Amino acid sequence: MAGSYFPGVDPLLAAWLNNYKTKIGTYGSIVGLTNDEIMAEQTYCGELLTALTEVELKKTALKAAVSAKAAAIETKGGALRTEIGRFKKHPGYTEAIGKELGVVGVATAFDAATFKAKITAELFGGAVRIKFVKNGVEGINIYHRKKGSTDLLFLARDTKSPYDDHITLTNAQPEHWEYRAFGVLNDAEIGLPSDIVEIVFGA
Repeated sequence: MAGSYFPGVDPLLAAWLNNYKTKIGTYGSIVGLTNDEIMAEQTYCGELLTALTEVELKKTALKAAVSAKAAAIETKGGALRTEIGRFKKHPGYTEAIGKELGVVGVATAFDAATFKAKITAELFGGAVRIKFVKNGVEGINIYHRKKGSTDLLFLARDTKSPYDDHITLTNAQPEHWEYRAFGVLNDAEIGLPSDIVEIVFGA
């Protein structure tokens, strides 16, 4: 049985759509399509390409928002904790006031601030399979990059292990990839980054 010609991976689908959109104008009439039918198919391709582009823009925006949030927590959150620590030493401070303000520490088995995601990577069925255990979080945000690159790029949010990363090799040569993850709770990224895991794909 022949496989599907319609790619299920976004980068491959985008390339397929661009090729089809261009060449159907050349070959459409030969296979019996009218000009209106050719234009309709080209419009379908354009709308699909727009949808794919929108996803990539959202991924980029999410990455920027996550970075901004991390910076705000480090700077503004750090300044806020310093000020709270200062006034808790004031003679007028009481535990009752602290409870009203929500600045009295409460012992808990789960600490979102120190939660550290744990992931593994393995080759599976033509993809890189990322496995994780939630351990109290709702899911994880997964990042990846080619080894040697500076920035880790947001890949996906997943709530059920495993996650499969379908990589398209640039030059049909093996590539060395790195992965890192953060825990997600109440739709927010929390805690500490996982250790980076590495794998060679396409070997």
